[in-house]
Amino acid sequence: MGKYISYASRSACAFLCLAAACSSPAISADLGYPGGGYKDYGDPIIVPSNFYSWTGFFLSGNLGYGWANANTDNRPGSGGFDDKANGFNLDPGGWLGGVSGGHNWHMDTFVFGLEGDLGYIGANDRNSNGAAFAEAEYGWYGALTARAGFAQDRFMFYAKGGLALADIKNTAGAIGAPLDYSKNRDIHAGWALGGGAEYAFNPNMTMKIEYLYMDFADETSSNAEGDLFKHDNDIHTIKVGVSYFVHTVPQLLK
Repeated sequence: MGKYISYASRSACAFLCLAAACSSPAISADLGYPGGGYKDYGDPIIVPSNFYSWTGFFLSGNLGYGWANANTDNRPGSGGFDDKANGFNLDPGGWLGGVSGGHNWHMDTFVFGLEGDLGYIGANDRNSNGAAFAEAEYGWYGALTARAGFAQDRFMFYAKGGLALADIKNTAGAIGAPLDYSKNRDIHAGWALGGGAEYAFNPNMTMKIEYLYMDFADETSSNAEGDLFKHDNDIHTIKVGVSYFVHTVPQLLK
C-alpha cells in the first residue's frame, strides 16, 4: 500500500511541475519578459511642459523720461559769441511718450528681433552768462534697432542697438547783437544702444522697462558774421510700456 502512495505522490509532483513549466511562457508574455514576447500597450502619453513663445508681432505704447547733454562751443578762431564766451553746457530734460513695434523670433532660450520706435521728448534748456547764451530744444525722435535677448518662460532680458534720429534745435549767440545769432534745426542722425526687461502677464500682453541711449554727430551752425559754432547732442531715455502680441506659434501656458 505504501508503495502505491509513494508512486501517486511522485506522479502528482511531476504533474504540478509540468503545469508550471507550461504556464510560465504565457505569464512571461503578458508581463513582457525577455523570451516571453512583448505585449503592446500603444504609444506612451506625453504631457507637454508649459512654454511661452516670444515669436510674433508686437505693438507697444510707452511713457517715460528723457534727458540730454547738449554742448555748444565756439569754433577756435571763429569769433563766435563775440568773444564773450567759449561755450555752454546744457542739460535739457522732460517727459516722453511714444509707440514702438516689431517682430521677435524665439529659438531655444534666445530671442532675436527688429523694432522701430517713434516718440516725442518735451525737453529744452538755456544757459547764459549775461553777455552770451546757448539753448537746446528736443522734439520728435525715432530709432530702428535690432534686439537680442534671453528668455525664461514669461520673462525676457534683452539688449538693442541701431540707428537713431531726432529733431533737435540748437541756438547760440551774443546778447544784444542780432548779427551774432546762430540757429541749427535739423533731423540729426546717430546711433542708439540700450536694453531692458519684459514680462508676459497674459498670453497676448506684456509689460517692459527699457533704457535707450542715442548719440548724434556734431553739427555746425554760423551767424550772419560768419562765426562758427559746434553743437554736440546726446539723449538718454528710460520708459515703461505695455505691448500687445500676435503670436505666430502655439502657446502652452500655465
